[in-house]
Amino acid sequence: MTEQMSMDQRFGLGPIDQISFAVRDLDEALPRYAAMFGGPFRVMDVPGLEVVVGGVPTSTTLRIGFGSTGPSGDIEVELVEVVAGDWPTLAWLDEHGEGLHHVRYPVDDLAAVRAELVAAGFEVLLQEPNDVFAYLASPLLNGMAVELISL
Repeated sequence: MTEQMSMDQRFGLGPIDQISFAVRDLDEALPRYAAMFGGPFRVMDVPGLEVVVGGVPTSTTLRIGFGSTGPSGDIEVELVEVVAGDWPTLAWLDEHGEGLHHVRYPVDDLAAVRAELVAAGFEVLLQEPNDVFAYLASPLLNGMAVELISL
């Protein structure tokens, strides 16, 4: 049996620094996720975020909750509610319901890593026009997404 390489080994990525959950109602979800991960979440409203979703430019408004995993806080926990516009979590919620949507990898060269992932069969779901972040559907994770974020 051959050993499979992990994402970080195969594509030279660093460790995951965030896990993100798609939620329909952030206010309803906050107590459940705070009980699961411990500690408070801080909430941020993000109006009019300009992104490209599925190749189409759009303006999206989000409500995001940020917490962390346990007392060490090594991994950020993100809860995403779409208030208006388009975002990859909307299709995920319709197909899978609330839950884990993506994991995030910080990268030095987002454009280069994105191109390498696309060549390996990943599909670009969302791009921020200035290459600050991008979401890609992973063929390795049954369509679950990975987010790349520029360092």
